[in-house]
Amino acid sequence: MGFKQRLGLACALLHDPDIIFLDEPTSGVDPLGRRKFWEEIYRLSGRGKTIMVTTHFMNEAEYCDRIAIMNFGKVIDIASPDSIKKKYSSANLNDAFIRAIETDRKRTESN
Repeated sequence: MGFKQRLGLACALLHDPDIIFLDEPTSGVDPLGRRKFWEEIYRLSGRGKTIMVTTHFMNEAEYCDRIAIMNFGKVIDIASPDSIKKKYSSANLNDAFIRAIETDRKRTESN
């Protein structure tokens, strides 16, 4: 993990919160650092912590138990990564995300 990310995570854990919010925590981190970060997230989750992560990296969203897809600040879908892929008939989460956004835009335009 990069130094800034380690410091940010340490600050977030300082008061032993039940819920931790992390905004784009692996941005600018090398692949090994990303793996270490997610190992730490799994460790914290295993200790009963709820971790909320924002990310634009769909391959990272695959690591989550549940994801929320947002469009213009509105949650348009929330489910497990596998359920999202199945719902949008997609082999990967990136394509499912694009289809979810396109579906929402069509729905919005028709109203």
